[in-house]
Amino acid sequence: MRPRHVGTRYPVIEPIRDRWSARSFTDEVPDAKDVCSLFEAARLAPSAHNCQPTRFVVGIKGQGSTHDRLFACLYEHNQVWAHRAPVLALASTTRRRFSQATGEFLDYSHSMHDLGLAVMSLILQGTSLGLSCHPLAAFDAEKAQEDFDIPPLFLPGIIIAIGYVGPPDVLPPDLIERETKQRTRRTLEEMVFDGTWGEASTLLAQGSGDHGDESS
Repeated sequence: MRPRHVGTRYPVIEPIRDRWSARSFTDEVPDAKDVCSLFEAARLAPSAHNCQPTRFVVGIKGQGSTHDRLFACLYEHNQVWAHRAPVLALASTTRRRFSQATGEFLDYSHSMHDLGLAVMSLILQGTSLGLSCHPLAAFDAEKAQEDFDIPPLFLPGIIIAIGYVGPPDVLPPDLIERETKQRTRRTLEEMVFDGTWGEASTLLAQGSGDHGDESS
């Protein structure tokens, strides 16, 4: 995978440091064992009340019609590049959860949070295997629900494009620029507060030092 690191002040594990959402993919289809390991990682993700709400529909290019049907659910601006991804996966989550305590279905306010945990586990596993996993929110969820006969209890949440990173020059010019420009993130001071919202946590001053990788 082509490295596109963001500088860090503190050390993080390699799959998090190396993760990025590529838009250019090679034609190589990942080994089935590696693809299955992504879903194994998602299966191990934490969830509220251990509901394990996430379900996947996976399509491999050239193997049946699922890849084409998932691709057809994407909005046009994602179709411009996502057709190159050899694997597409739709992740859905339950809208309600079953309570063992009451024997009833209850509102599941953490459903999208828990889907995100499962998808991030999948992404980090993919990164550790040299795969890029690009989550896509811009798709027609109603079409996906209908086309794949997804029960009403489940909510289509995101489509993930998966594959090996390819050369950026196969992309349209505007996407080449986005694919190759330096990556940035908010500073920790903009994200981590303590006593007052918006004021940087004093923890950051206490932990300052040369612990990370300031290269990008």
